[in-house]
Amino acid sequence: MNLKDLSSKYSYILEPAFPSDLPQPNKTDLQNLTQKYGVKFPKSYVDFQLIYCHKMPMGDLAFVGFGWANKNLDDYLNLENIVKEAKELNLPAYLTPFKYENGDFWCFDTRTGEDEFEVVIWDHNANDVDNDPDFKWQNFIEWLDTTMEDEDDEDFDLDNEE
Repeated sequence: MNLKDLSSKYSYILEPAFPSDLPQPNKTDLQNLTQKYGVKFPKSYVDFQLIYCHKMPMGDLAFVGFGWANKNLDDYLNLENIVKEAKELNLPAYLTPFKYENGDFWCFDTRTGEDEFEVVIWDHNANDVDNDPDFKWQNFIEWLDTTMEDEDDEDFDLDNEE
């Protein structure tokens, strides 16, 4: 599955990932993060930020604490703030965070590939990567798919409760 396939799969139910009224993520800010903090982003994530942000649906669960590559965005939307906080907390250098929620970081484990990396959660309580297999994904696309599938299931459950 690729980002185009994923976009089609959920477009019927979810709104686009990035609000159209905000300054769009950009390549310069992604490159600056890479240089300034020594982080690495997989190709699918870069494409998501730069090409698919207004096309790709993304549910509320994924959007909470998700970082976007534009330094002009508010702190709660800004990817640099997430990366900076992770560095200040001394997360291992092989982890590149892209989402922060309730003290935990969703990260790319850059030890796991060349162009694509596993997605893991850094659990602030354990001060380590969560070992639960339900909280590990082969790559960013699988994480997006699983998150949107969960969101779709949750919406379906809410609809049936009425």
